[in-house]
Amino acid sequence: MHKLRTVPVEGSKRRRAKTPGAKRRSRTAFIATRPLQFPMTLRGQVVDVEVRPVVGTTTHVNYRIIIRRGGKVLDWAPSRAELERIGCTAGMHTEPQTSH
Repeated sequence: MHKLRTVPVEGSKRRRAKTPGAKRRSRTAFIATRPLQFPMTLRGQVVDVEVRPVVGTTTHVNYRIIIRRGGKVLDWAPSRAELERIGCTAGMHTEPQTSH
């Protein structure tokens, strides 16, 4: 029997292997630098918004957003526009970093 050989398709490149340094480096260290709590105005009221990373993988992070006024948690479901404003405000409070 002949052994099957894999022949690369013309024009395709081989996948680059990870370097030993990249394997050792922690990918989740930059998530903790995001501010946990900051004040902003939503729906005409000044509230404290808390952004917590809940589930993190190497490519995606989910966040839990808690909105408080006077220490009491409000049962609000933020709209898409409010979520965008919360994300922009959180981004302004953090210094730019990359995961590498």
